[in-house]
Amino acid sequence: MSFATDLKTELAEKTPGERHCRIAELAGMMSCGGVVETRANGERVLSFSTEKDNIAKKCFTFLEKSFNMKIVAGETTVERRRRRTYTVCVTGEDSVRRCTEEMGFVWPEGRNLKETEVLADWAFAVPERACCARSFVRGAFLMGGAMNDPGKSYHFEIAVPSESIGRRLSEILMQFDCEPKVWERRGSYVVYLKDAEQIADALTVMDAAKARVRFEDVRVMRNKRGEIQRKVNCEVSNLAKTTRAAGRQIEAIELIRQVMGLEKLPEDLGKMAKLRLENPDASLQELGDCAKPPIGRSSVNHRMQKLCEIAEGLRLKEGG
Repeated sequence: MSFATDLKTELAEKTPGERHCRIAELAGMMSCGGVVETRANGERVLSFSTEKDNIAKKCFTFLEKSFNMKIVAGETTVERRRRRTYTVCVTGEDSVRRCTEEMGFVWPEGRNLKETEVLADWAFAVPERACCARSFVRGAFLMGGAMNDPGKSYHFEIAVPSESIGRRLSEILMQFDCEPKVWERRGSYVVYLKDAEQIADALTVMDAAKARVRFEDVRVMRNKRGEIQRKVNCEVSNLAKTTRAAGRQIEAIELIRQVMGLEKLPEDLGKMAKLRLENPDASLQELGDCAKPPIGRSSVNHRMQKLCEIAEGLRLKEGG
């Protein structure tokens, strides 16, 4: 299974011990998919739908345990997509109002409710307790979350149906030192992170311990591969520079030999010229080690520069 699938499976199995945390997690789920419907007979229904049976089961269990009321669950199959949709419902205006208000959604007073009210459009109170804030993020990710395989790229996101929910979710994540971005995508909004450290923090926020360990393992391996690749690139670059420099030096020495002869060079330059011709692939340090007596890299570099200057002088003279 994918990293995101394993992560959601882990989160779906988390059950907070405190009632207020369970309600906060429900609020996170409902903010990304909850609706209040008014049926033809005037009955109010709070409904929540998902294609994941484990998420529907969690929603059902949390509603039942937290509010001690009868919850209706159903299952439908969309033939065109060959997928099942799981729906959890709370019926009755008093029950619906109680659930939504305890989750932090503000019941719209002073107006008739539309046939379908999306909870993401209602005013919403951000959870005050840190534990509830964590639970809210977990619920929102279960409904709208996605995450790339960290072995390929770092990307964590939660799709939300309204800008206001996006802003509030972003505010919650900022409480935990995350700095998410919010952007619009095809009529919905996405709260996302791309920094590896902040993604790791977000996994900790949601209490996804297994996913955090797996993420860090992959991250360490990526860092090691990156470090090795940088070293290889550096060595290749240095080798290329050495090869190009050696080529220019040999070209200069050959010109000197053809025009004036190496024997007319000062003794130290003549020896260095012959040493370079005998060791065309050697670095400056290696040439210095081969000299008798050995000399330092800076001395070798100085003599090579002198040889190149002599050759340049000969080119100008020949050209003149």
